[in-house]
Amino acid sequence: MNKFQRLLIILTLLSLGLSACNLPGSATQAVSPGAAFTAAAQTVEAQLTQNALLVPPTNTPAPIPPTDTPVPVLPSNTPVPPSPTPTPYCDLAQFVSDVTIPDGTQMLPGQTFTKTWRLQNMGVCTWSTSYQVIFDNGNVMGATSPQSLAGNVAPNQTVDISVSMTAPTTPGAYRGYWRLRNAAGVLIPILNGYQGQSFYVDIKVVAPTATPTLTATPTATPTATLIPLTLLPLTLIPPIILTP
Repeated sequence: MNKFQRLLIILTLLSLGLSACNLPGSATQAVSPGAAFTAAAQTVEAQLTQNALLVPPTNTPAPIPPTDTPVPVLPSNTPVPPSPTPTPYCDLAQFVSDVTIPDGTQMLPGQTFTKTWRLQNMGVCTWSTSYQVIFDNGNVMGATSPQSLAGNVAPNQTVDISVSMTAPTTPGAYRGYWRLRNAAGVLIPILNGYQGQSFYVDIKVVAPTATPTLTATPTATPTATLIPLTLLPLTLIPPIILTP
């Protein structure tokens, strides 16, 4: 209730009180204006107090009674979807090791050698002789490309792939990258390989070092010096004859 409503009620009660004073009656029932004003004021105050008790404050939220009852979890019939499993690859290889010619091996100009890599079949498809190892980029070093695999390679099985090569004739560092291709001509990813797709051979061609030839020094052979001998002529001594 705002101040205007309160003032209106007070004025109304005062008017009623004054009117009551002007009504005819006995002298004993006459009420003085001050007493009427006091009674009206008390009546208005009591009414306002009652209204304040009946009407709760509008800005105060109603308290929520505490409860210890847990909220029940309703059972669900929806099955929990399993975690997704990775899609298996038909063709997938993994580089295992260099069997021959470690990286940086020194070679003489024009030297022939055989490079062997060990790979593992990490897919679910078997490699057949229709699978090929092919030269990708870099230095081919006189190798033949493509070359078919020598036999079948089952999943999880390892295979040694060998390629015959010839070192360049000019000294320097050389590297050749190779890849694996399936029967449909699709290149196979190589785990642990270069950029996940290839494997390579890395050599260093060095100029041959001149080996010094040891020449035997002849030993002086001593020569015999002939000293001429002068033979003195023999003097003929006449024979001595002894007479008895």
